[in-house]
Amino acid sequence: MKSDQQRLKEILSSPHRSTEDEQWLQSYLESTDAAELREQAADIFQENLQQGNRLPQDTSMRMWDKIQQRVDAIEKRHYRKYWWLAAAVLVLAVITYPLLQKQQPKPLAVVTSVIKPGGNKAVLTLADGSKVVLTDTANQVIKTGNIAIRQKQGELQYESQGNEANAFNELTTPRGGVFQVNLSDGSHVWLNAASSLKYPLKFKDNRTVILNGQAYFEIAHNAKQPFIVKAGEMEVQVLGTSFDIMAYKDEEVVNTTLIEGAIKVSQGSASALLQTGQQSKLNPATGKMEVQTVNLENVLAWRNGKFELENTDLPTFLRQLARWYDIEIAIEAPAREVALKKFGGQIGRDMNLQDLLTILHLYGVECKLENRKLTVLSVHS
Repeated sequence: MKSDQQRLKEILSSPHRSTEDEQWLQSYLESTDAAELREQAADIFQENLQQGNRLPQDTSMRMWDKIQQRVDAIEKRHYRKYWWLAAAVLVLAVITYPLLQKQQPKPLAVVTSVIKPGGNKAVLTLADGSKVVLTDTANQVIKTGNIAIRQKQGELQYESQGNEANAFNELTTPRGGVFQVNLSDGSHVWLNAASSLKYPLKFKDNRTVILNGQAYFEIAHNAKQPFIVKAGEMEVQVLGTSFDIMAYKDEEVVNTTLIEGAIKVSQGSASALLQTGQQSKLNPATGKMEVQTVNLENVLAWRNGKFELENTDLPTFLRQLARWYDIEIAIEAPAREVALKKFGGQIGRDMNLQDLLTILHLYGVECKLENRKLTVLSVHS
């Protein structure tokens, strides 16, 4: 017959738990002395470290969610129902920090202000060159020519009157900002951080917009007016569909992902017709394009308030952090170790940067944060 410690070890080390396991864990947590539980959890995690194992992804996800709980009222309500399970994971998280610190360099303590996550903010450049700062809480009507632009917090709505086809607006999000816009044809665009979208106030003949950065599009169907997105030299042609384009200048490839409908992606002699669930990966420098099937939930993680880390390498994640938290990144760790470091799962984009750094520490990434400069000191497997 298994001892309580053996069963606890199996439950906390397994990514799959039955209802019976969770009921047993609830009862065990309610009846076991906290000091004893911490000691047992320490033994379990120490064994995992010695064997070179990580916590299962399910356990890691719960640890991340527990950190989010402190800053997210919705998560607080959610965890009241499963407080006992979150408590078990938190015990492991508390034990993890000192154990990792024994085996890895202790991160430098630096006094710095709390760096909060990004939010709804942007700058709207009107046809006459004037700029309107858009914030999360504003509700206003902006007049430009015969067009009324209504802002409701993090979203713009264009109400078209008359012919303004030669007049353009540009919506620009800073680092740490996102925003949405409903265009005059009824299409809806979500703009990610450090991005811009230039578009006419009223479409004529075709519907063409210019993107820098990343955006998710839901295009109003109009067979007589194709919708065209230009991102650098690349062009995406649409009739009516939803898709995501990631075209940051500091990324090596431009990713175009079809969520629903049909699109054609082209640059020079390279072109591809995408089916639902497919993504084209274009190297703008070489013109080489590849098409692959992807997980759509992962692609849209940013729009749903998450960082997607599944098979994401550390340099890519650091670029995401720089855009979302408006910080500078410096790397002192060996380049090879940084390039080989990969993660898994998802974490919320609504946590403070300092909380996110504790997660990096759990995965062996030691950082120093001074003001708005994040320095990666070392990386451990």
